[in-house]
Amino acid sequence: MPAFEPGNRCVVHIDADAFFASVEQRDNPELKGKPVIIGHDPQSRGVVSTCSYEARAYGVRSAMPVFQAYRLCPNGIFVKPRMKRYQEVSGAMFDIFEKYSPVIEKLSIDEAFIDSTGENGVAMASSIRRHVKQELGITVSAGVSYCKYLAKLASDSCKPDGLKRIAKGEAQGFLDRLPVSCLPGIGPKTQSRLDSLGISTVGALRQMPENWFARVFGKTARRFQNMCNGIDNDPVIPWREVKSISEETTFDKDIADTDSLRGHLAALAQNVAFRLRKAQLKCRTVGVKIRFSDFSTITREHTMPEPVSSDAEIFSQAKTLLEAAVPEKPVRLLGVIAKGLVPKNTRQASLFEPPDVPWDNISQSMDLLRSKYGRPVVFLGASLGSQAGGKTE
Repeated sequence: MPAFEPGNRCVVHIDADAFFASVEQRDNPELKGKPVIIGHDPQSRGVVSTCSYEARAYGVRSAMPVFQAYRLCPNGIFVKPRMKRYQEVSGAMFDIFEKYSPVIEKLSIDEAFIDSTGENGVAMASSIRRHVKQELGITVSAGVSYCKYLAKLASDSCKPDGLKRIAKGEAQGFLDRLPVSCLPGIGPKTQSRLDSLGISTVGALRQMPENWFARVFGKTARRFQNMCNGIDNDPVIPWREVKSISEETTFDKDIADTDSLRGHLAALAQNVAFRLRKAQLKCRTVGVKIRFSDFSTITREHTMPEPVSSDAEIFSQAKTLLEAAVPEKPVRLLGVIAKGLVPKNTRQASLFEPPDVPWDNISQSMDLLRSKYGRPVVFLGASLGSQAGGKTE
């Protein structure tokens, strides 16, 4: 897979594989490896909600009448949909997404765009896929690219249980081979019209002149012409108000040394602060989460009179909370959380910074470096000893 390219916008698209069927196979191990069809009785007039990949091998597809699915796959196992159960698993999956980015656009119960600009999108997608499989027992496919529709096309192309990245230099070659129906907004009628004109691939469509696009597509001509050329500036639009942003890490070995804990805390605080600023937010409340070697867990929080978003301010509050907690047992997990989120332009009169320290300017410079290189390159001094330890979740 190509290396991460620094400095580019980055979008991750996550799509669960045969979601409803996968949940049924997970909940009932006897269904694993069998053609599972989510739909009502084959004698009814219902349609297939989705089906396992074993059933798809017979030609069964979503939205197909169930009687037709039965004809194609008479040995298929028809399972009545359990929407409440699917919503529960979906909620847990989106909770995992929110551990990685506050900017998430929900497309459906099992599909989302995640803004990973400033971070290594491939690494984020890999971690999300691993996290979902470990925690929920289902698989997801992921696409990574510099714009939304290419990220989605990438994940579609590597299903099931795959990960694909489309870099800017690869986009045109990838697109040109695809059928025009792959472009968002081209439905059956438009596809039929283009077929009648002898245009069946994106590559062929891209060769058409600008006035032709205007005549065929009208007001949307520029958008379709841009998509043919791998251009799309649509932002990832959060699907709900962000309530909190958190980072936590589980250590390979329990840590009893307070100085070591401060180092890890600084790294976590720096990640939380970066994510706040990326979402153009500040927080009024900073908290820490501590899980001990015996799995007992405590949380401590402090609410400030003015919102903050700089690395130093968030670390200062988190460090005070950690030291006040006086961990007496080895620590297994450590986390930092930012709550009480407000827009970044909320007026700030910081309690922590001296008048001659412009934290916003410093943070902006740090963020530019992180976005350019895809990882933190400027660290809080307290975090330097923690860079090699623990697994961030």
